[in-house]
Amino acid sequence: MTICMAIHIFIHKITTMTNSISRRNATKALGAVALWPLVSASQTQKYPNKSIRMVIPFPAGGGPDSVGRLVAQILGSRWGQSILIDNTAGASGQIGTQAVVRSAPDGYTILFAPPTPITIAEHFLPKPGYDANQDLTTVALLGRNPAVIVVPASVPAQNLPEFIALAKKEPQKYFYGSPGLGHAFHLTTEIISGQAGIHMTHVPYQGSAKAVMGILSGDIQFLVQSVESVKEHIKSGRLRAIATLENTRLPAYPDLPTLTESGLPTLGIMNWYGAFLPVKTPTEIVSFWEKELLSLLKDPVFIKKMTEMSFDPVAFGSQEFKRIMAVERNQWATVIKNTQVSTQK
Repeated sequence: MTICMAIHIFIHKITTMTNSISRRNATKALGAVALWPLVSASQTQKYPNKSIRMVIPFPAGGGPDSVGRLVAQILGSRWGQSILIDNTAGASGQIGTQAVVRSAPDGYTILFAPPTPITIAEHFLPKPGYDANQDLTTVALLGRNPAVIVVPASVPAQNLPEFIALAKKEPQKYFYGSPGLGHAFHLTTEIISGQAGIHMTHVPYQGSAKAVMGILSGDIQFLVQSVESVKEHIKSGRLRAIATLENTRLPAYPDLPTLTESGLPTLGIMNWYGAFLPVKTPTEIVSFWEKELLSLLKDPVFIKKMTEMSFDPVAFGSQEFKRIMAVERNQWATVIKNTQVSTQK
């Protein structure tokens, strides 16, 4: 039975009722019936009205995980809904990313990821089981993570030129680590090695946390990593920072030279974190997420926590983020071609 038919029958019943019910009361009753389906529809369409799954395609403990958990905590509290973290790691972020691509496009599964599975993976063989450019809807870029080069305290190099000299003298002695084959830090190290004219053996790990453990244990002697992941070990003296990959010196490490100051060209690479939804997610839900994520730049708790973790609390909306990724895709394609890096073991 349609709403109109129900209302028509109700009106008919009201008009044939006994005089014990006034016309005025009947009119009020009619209004209540007419409003009921509208209120119910509004309640049904409210978003979010259940828990949300945030997929982070890397193990716990790295940059994406730290920022993702902060976002989930603040927005979940604001919305009165749980945002559950799902660290679906593997294949340098591809497994978790594919899981989001295959999920229902209803706004209840969102991807929070760095560049590796989004703008880099597509340039390697075999290709990922998804097309990040076509299968995901770009929501927002939220935060970037400054990166540094660290060596163990046991390596007798106080700066990058001194390390390069050591590596040239004993080319078979030095090993470098990364969070995984095809990871941005893997490619970055290959670029630096090529520019410096040195060769190091690559040791891929499953995530940043394990790569840091590798250099602390002495299994590797060179690591490009986010400040957040190594700052405590730099502070303790177990690791030594010898250069930053940023264009300018870091406020937290004012004495740490940039690559340019160390005699190598700047890379101009941004280690960002971004949010993505399955491609057919309704526009209003995508816009809701974009607005809420960008609003975090006005949240003093978010700014404070990001700064404490050594992240830059920057944000770009969907359109600007797409432009950034388009530039990066071309950049990484050139890098991979020139370095001939492979993800095949």
